Amino acid sequence: MSAISREGAPPARSPKLLSWQRLEPILLHTVLIILCLIVLFPIVYTLLASLRPQGFGLSREIIPADGFYFGHYERLLSTPRFMRNVLNSAINSLGGALLTTSIAAAAGYAFARLEFRGRQVILTFILAMMLLPGLTNLIPLFKLASDLGILDTYLIMILVYGTYGIPFGIWIMKGFYETIPKQMEEAAAVDGATPIQALLYVVIPMSLPGLISVFMINFVYNWNDFLTALILLSSSSMKTATVGLFDFQNQLTGNNNELLNAAAILIMIPGIILFLIARRSFLQGMVEGAVKG
Repeated sequence: MSAISREGAPPARSPKLLSWQRLEPILLHTVLIILCLIVLFPIVYTLLASLRPQGFGLSREIIPADGFYFGHYERLLSTPRFMRNVLNSAINSLGGALLTTSIAAAAGYAFARLEFRGRQVILTFILAMMLLPGLTNLIPLFKLASDLGILDTYLIMILVYGTYGIPFGIWIMKGFYETIPKQMEEAAAVDGATPIQALLYVVIPMSLPGLISVFMINFVYNWNDFLTALILLSSSSMKTATVGLFDFQNQLTGNNNELLNAAAILIMIPGIILFLIARRSFLQGMVEGAVKG
């Protein structure tokens, strides 16, 4: 009986294997914590520096003896030019992200559900468009906008931002649509729904995480853009927050890095709030869209 019990027992794991299984999650979490600290350090440093009086610098004291100084934020929020730049960024970023999401939703559905000649070639071409650097398009875009008379307007920025994110958005939405069973649309067709109605009332509600992911990615990209806005916008009343911050830095007299840090923190806030609100849908859309796409 003892021989049989020894033969039927599961093989014992080696001490080296057990030690590595215990050590692996510790090493993984250690690396992740270090990476998080590296990413968060500039943000924390900027935030602390923005809460110091002008010329005070960042001393060894995390919290100054006199408390934090919020005068820089009050000055920025009461500056019409800075608030106008922020409003311009909001209009351009929101309009461009909505345009990208709308086109990507329709085109991604077509590539996911319809079979037509040249489908794979077009998808490959769209993927190749993502490899083109945006810098190469700025001069032709400037010339085209100037000829059409829409230079230095919201229209040109929304159109440019809207088209920049379409290739990536199509691939994300295509992958997300492919995770939705076709039986859902077939059931809607049995109930008398047209293909458009099935898309609007069945597929779109189920693909909201993918749509939110495409919207968030493009909104944050548009909001942080500097070079495109610098080239296509010249009027001070139309400049975005990033370009306005650049001009604001050149116009400051003396050493007022604390005010610039406060402006950088205010510009970061919209993207952070947007991610905190929709972070679960964003992660779900990115994971499901990437797996099938």
